[in-house]
Parts: sequence; C-alpha cells; structure tokens
Amino acid sequence: MPQSRITRILGVILSVILAAYLVLPALAVIPMAFSSSMFLEFPPPGFSMQWVERFFSDSAWTSALVRSLVVAACTALIAVPLGTLASYAMVRANSRTARLTDPIIMMPMMVPVVISGFALYLLVLMLRIQGGLPLVVLAHVGLAIPFVVTTVTASLRTFDFKLVQAARVHGASAFRAFMGIVIPVIMPGIGAATLLSLMVSLDEPVIAMFVAGDREPTLPVKMFASITYELNPVVPVAATVLTVATFLLLGLSLALNAVAKRRATP
Repeated sequence: MPQSRITRILGVILSVILAAYLVLPALAVIPMAFSSSMFLEFPPPGFSMQWVERFFSDSAWTSALVRSLVVAACTALIAVPLGTLASYAMVRANSRTARLTDPIIMMPMMVPVVISGFALYLLVLMLRIQGGLPLVVLAHVGLAIPFVVTTVTASLRTFDFKLVQAARVHGASAFRAFMGIVIPVIMPGIGAATLLSLMVSLDEPVIAMFVAGDREPTLPVKMFASITYELNPVVPVAATVLTVATFLLLGLSLALNAVAKRRATP
C-alpha cells in the first residue's frame, strides 16, 4: 500500500476520533431530555415527553429562550456590519496598519471570557448604570467581531479590487461600488460570519451572568442557575435546544464557506 494512502487513512481515522471526542459528550445530553426519570441519569430508563412539555409550558424557560434569541439576533445585526467594515478597511490598508490593528481586534478571542465578564461587572458598578440585556448585546458584539473579521477577511483576500477601481472610473461613488460590487461577491462569507455571530451569542453564559444576572437571564444563564441550586430534569431539554440550534448554524456556516470557496475557484 502506498505511503500516501496510509497517511490519508490515518488522517481520516484521527479526524473521526477527534470529532467523536468533541461531539459525543454534547450528543449524550439529548437522550436525557426524553427521560422518564425524575433525576439526571444516563442512559435514561425510559422514554417520556414530560420534560419537553414542562420546558415549553414554563414561562421562565421560554422567556429565557426568547431573550437568548433576541440577544443573538441583535448581536449579529451589530457585529456583522461593524466587522465587515473593519475587515474591508484592514484589507485595503497598508500592511503596517493591518499589523497594528489586527491584534487589537482579535484581543477578545485571546482574553478569557470570565475576565471580560468581571471587567464589565466592575465597569457597571463604577458607572452606577443598570445592567441588562443591552449591555449583554454590546458585550457579545465585542466577542463576535473577531469571528466576523476573520471570516470576511478570508473572502476579501480572493476579491479582485480592480472591479472597484473600474466602477469608480465609470462614475460610481465609493459607497455604491462597495454595496453593489464588493458585498454581493463576499456575501457567502458575510452569511457565514452572521451564523458564527449567532453561535457565539447563543452559547455564551459567563458575560450574561455578570452583566444581566438573574433578573433577565438568557437560556445558558438559566441552565447554570438550575444546575447550581437544583438538579432540574428540564435542563437537558434546554441543552438539547441549544445543541440542535448550534449544529444547525454550524452546518449552514460550513455550507456557506463551501459556496464561497467554489466561487473563489477559477
């Protein structure tokens, strides 16, 4: 057997093992959402829809789910335009400027989230302002922008900026050239960045806990509180909702990235 084929086979095997290691713990919670037991146990002793019904009939849980969806949507609506403009400016700027701004924009990815959350909590206390969902949205925007910049920049690297120059020569303004030429071409990358922003916001409990607390909890915060103070069997249902939403968004993001690569291939 050729050595290159053996290397490919080993690579596939290692990829499957790594994927199983990362995914299976998240998937293990799904059967527990349909357990007939009053306690959190795996494997479940029987099948029941009681905890799913309780989740969707309890206003505390459904309100937390709605808050998470609203925060995620607002995060994407703010982070994607800002991140796209920042990415465009960095690609068009000279390399020295990009080297200076890139680490600053990527800093939220490098700083532990618990430190960012605690810093925001101290800021709220010092400014004596009311914490709530608007601050959670702003904090999530800061977390999402690096993902937007990374994704959109990858699309812009393959974009031919001579098209913009040609449009400007024929009388188009900079804004019209950007909206009419650049945005349609990099739209798959923008779509993937939007989905990543939604994922970042939906799966983030730490900053929301520091800023919003128990007054307006998002779904991850509500889950954490339920696990801390009681072993609530409804928690696996909430975890299943977030897991399914995350995998759907991840699948859409991968599909959009594939479309973007096919467009970039001559």
